[in-house]
Amino acid sequence: MKEMKRILVVKAMVLGAVACSISAVGFAADVDTQHIQALDNTQQNVQRTDTQDAVRSNWMDRTDIKVGTQSKMGEQVSVDTLQPLTHYDENSKSVLFVQGGIGKGGQERKVSYFSGVNGGAWYPLDPTTGKGKKRKDQLMTYETHKIGTVANVGLGYRHLSKNEHAYVGINAFVDRAFSENANRLSGGVEYVSGLNEVRVNMYRGLGSASIKHRSIQLHDDYFDFQPDPWGSRPTVDDPLIGSSAGVDYYDGHKVLSGYDISYARTFKNARWARVQLGLYRWNGHDVPTHGEYTKEPLHLGKSHGWQVGTTLQITPHISLDLGYTSDSKYDSGAYGFIKYTLGTSKFAWHGGKHSDDTITNARARMLDKIERSPMMIGNTYEERWSVVPGDILP
Repeated sequence: MKEMKRILVVKAMVLGAVACSISAVGFAADVDTQHIQALDNTQQNVQRTDTQDAVRSNWMDRTDIKVGTQSKMGEQVSVDTLQPLTHYDENSKSVLFVQGGIGKGGQERKVSYFSGVNGGAWYPLDPTTGKGKKRKDQLMTYETHKIGTVANVGLGYRHLSKNEHAYVGINAFVDRAFSENANRLSGGVEYVSGLNEVRVNMYRGLGSASIKHRSIQLHDDYFDFQPDPWGSRPTVDDPLIGSSAGVDYYDGHKVLSGYDISYARTFKNARWARVQLGLYRWNGHDVPTHGEYTKEPLHLGKSHGWQVGTTLQITPHISLDLGYTSDSKYDSGAYGFIKYTLGTSKFAWHGGKHSDDTITNARARMLDKIERSPMMIGNTYEERWSVVPGDILP
């Protein structure tokens, strides 16, 4: 009997020890689980905060002042801004935004033609004598100038992929050149995947080619005629013998249509650097001249070319845009711009991040400004001279 009691006591002690062990293991496991969960929550909170910081920006961060120069175009300056119209944070998968800008820029491509009636002589002013100097060769020249003040405004929409490694976007813009009273529409699509970016823009000039005509009458005091062999001086002021002189001026302009395609790439550990290659084509049109027999058409504005460049974010406020444009007919040459951001950029060579694993390149560029070609205007100018001095009549 005593032996049985002793066995029961031992069993009870063993079962109690096992129960205590199980309880201790369970308590320890629960403590470890709580500790792990606390660590996970801390890490998630840190990651969430980092992601929020990576996408957080204000209107100043998206507003730039750009100053620079382009070969054969001279100095250019502009102010651009982009502002979201819908809420955008670290959880948003899409954004609707408005972008606008104003500045001195754009290009006027001008063709000028000088001739006399029926391919005859014309008389440009000679500044050394103050008189019209006779020329018998017809002359056609090509020039490129700045347009002046150009403003633009547009709407854009971008949508991220499920894993946030890519986005697609569409946009539509209207441009206005005030000094030329000219307008242009454009539409574009863009695709960003990984560190690669592809964009296509189509441009449509509004209005047809317009020609303004004016004419003036010329008199003897304008010309530097040579006397004939008999010593009599020719005259254009005697209508009784059929002499006369005048010049007709024809000014025309048209906003050019065309398209551009560009490819750009950033770098994982140097997201402050970006390289870009682009192709473009501008449609032209032919404007007939006004001579009775000799009509040399003015081939206006048609060209194509390529552009290569790089954008370097030097500091959170300052970036450099450098490159070269090669055109089949007009303004080949280098360009360089300095851009000052009123706010700051997340990535910069000095004073900013070089890389960031908490945000993909696609999400980082959801509020980047849309890049477009400058407004192009084709301008025609013609001088048609009709000079009949009296000495050539029978």
